[in-house]
Amino acid sequence: MKRVLTGLKSNQMIRTSIYTGVGTVIGQVSGIVVIKIIAVTLGTTGVAMVSQFIDFITMSTSVASGGIQQGVVKYVAEFRKRKEELAQILSNSLKLTLISTFMSGLIIFLSSSFLSDYLFNSDDYQYVFRIFSITVILFGLNALLMSILTGTSEIRKLVLIKISNSSFALVVTSLGAYLFGLPGALVALSISQSVVFFISLLLVMNSNWYNKRLFSIGLSSAYVKKLFAFTLMGICMMVLGPLINIGIRNFIIDHLSVHDAGLWSGMTKISNSYLGVITITLSYYYLPKLSSLSDRTEIRKEIFQGMKIILPAVLFLIAVIFLLKKEIIQLIYTNEFINMKYLFGGQLIGDFFKIASFLFSYLMLAKAMTKLFIVTSVIFAALTYILSVTMINLIVLSGAVYAYAIVYFIYLLTMIYLLRGYVYAG
Repeated sequence: MKRVLTGLKSNQMIRTSIYTGVGTVIGQVSGIVVIKIIAVTLGTTGVAMVSQFIDFITMSTSVASGGIQQGVVKYVAEFRKRKEELAQILSNSLKLTLISTFMSGLIIFLSSSFLSDYLFNSDDYQYVFRIFSITVILFGLNALLMSILTGTSEIRKLVLIKISNSSFALVVTSLGAYLFGLPGALVALSISQSVVFFISLLLVMNSNWYNKRLFSIGLSSAYVKKLFAFTLMGICMMVLGPLINIGIRNFIIDHLSVHDAGLWSGMTKISNSYLGVITITLSYYYLPKLSSLSDRTEIRKEIFQGMKIILPAVLFLIAVIFLLKKEIIQLIYTNEFINMKYLFGGQLIGDFFKIASFLFSYLMLAKAMTKLFIVTSVIFAALTYILSVTMINLIVLSGAVYAYAIVYFIYLLTMIYLLRGYVYAG
């Protein structure tokens, strides 16, 4: 019987990986085509600037939605069969998202001059941030709807949304970059998810559980507190990474060159592309699953089951990518990026430690270990920046990827130690 249950769990994770893998592959192929067009038309400078704005969009979307996405996933998964509590979570999360997106949009609009200068060293792109200050509301609402579908484990719908988003972004960003250069690409990025929001809305409304009354209850302080318990965790998860990336990229631009910043940004894009299949599987399957488990023995089995399936896949991908690094650079970028090959070793080692550590750190999200998650996130974000800056000064650009590998190795060991009660029997 135990073998049957283990097999069913394994099959469920594999099916989730296949569904999300198909959507992610389509998304990443679309992203590769976009980055290829940007690399050809705008070079390493264009890749660096576009990466700056993408990191800003990621941060802004998380803040605009109140950082409650992971809380929504947890409580929707937990309350999906308890209609009254589900209605409280859905209604409160919608109202909080509307309030926070409006406030975020206003702040972005008023700060457009500062943001243009900080991210692009120019005041010429204020209008891009003003456009985004309007569309960020739809970005935030789309993130909320996707969190709800994640909580209800409607994987096929999530994949469809991802494919729609990738396809639309491919068309508008490619056209924008090709016809209008960097300004066109930035404007396209600022509106991309606004159209996809309406697709997400239709898919949610067509769900079996959907009833508009589930979203019509007034604010409840008790449920607001439940969701706000995840705000700092969500913001730490979605904001710290892009914020540190922007900081490191600015440091590379100031102390090395925009060209080097483009190489480093290109390397991280490759890394994010192939790891996207793994991290989305963790988000769509792992987090809801861990949230639904309370028995430590079952949690331990789930973690080790994930390790047996995911880590060998990561090792295989790393080996293939390292052996084909020159071909990958020529396929995705241009010969201007050829020196990126020296960054692959440190980056790929760091990628392995990153995914291995995520198998443990997702448990902090699932069990709302707020303080522990925030403290470790802030400490390791600061360590990433400090070590990157130090090693860039010592060994130039490759120092950034070796710092990345060292930080995630330490992070993995830290997660195993802090969560040892879930890892070790007894």
